[in-house]
Amino acid sequence: MVGEWKLKYKHRKLENLSVRFARIVTFGALVLSALACNTTPVQYDIPEPFVDQTIYLSDPSSFNLTVVGGQLYLPNVGNGGVLVYRRFFDNSFYDFAAYELSCPDHWMENCGTMSTSLGDLYMTCPCGNSHKYQLLDGQSLDTNYILPIKEFRCQFDGGNIIRITN
Repeated sequence: MVGEWKLKYKHRKLENLSVRFARIVTFGALVLSALACNTTPVQYDIPEPFVDQTIYLSDPSSFNLTVVGGQLYLPNVGNGGVLVYRRFFDNSFYDFAAYELSCPDHWMENCGTMSTSLGDLYMTCPCGNSHKYQLLDGQSLDTNYILPIKEFRCQFDGGNIIRITN
């Protein structure tokens, strides 16, 4: 009888130890995953003027934005102008991107305004070696350039109105 009691006690103690170990491992994994996420915002040197622009897709000047890959240039918005790009077609706020046309690395130079052609998937900075940035996510194709294109917030109502803010 005493032997069975000792065996049950050791078994229960072992179960408690394994539960504690599982909790510690889970907590450690959560801490490591939280530390692995880079939540630091990107710091740009580009001045950030107030941006609050509304675009109506029913306006004939915005016709290009009705299809995936469509682009609209807004010359008097942002620092060097803003390019609005239609990424997807699923009526969500991820449908559109609005990018600052000032190159993140050469914005102070005369050549620092990026360009793109209709149907192109890249924006090109004409300074130096003419490096390119992807329109889909704003990242540079060249790994020597760390900063992505400055992106503004886009809100799409799912029908006709796009609002661009910073």
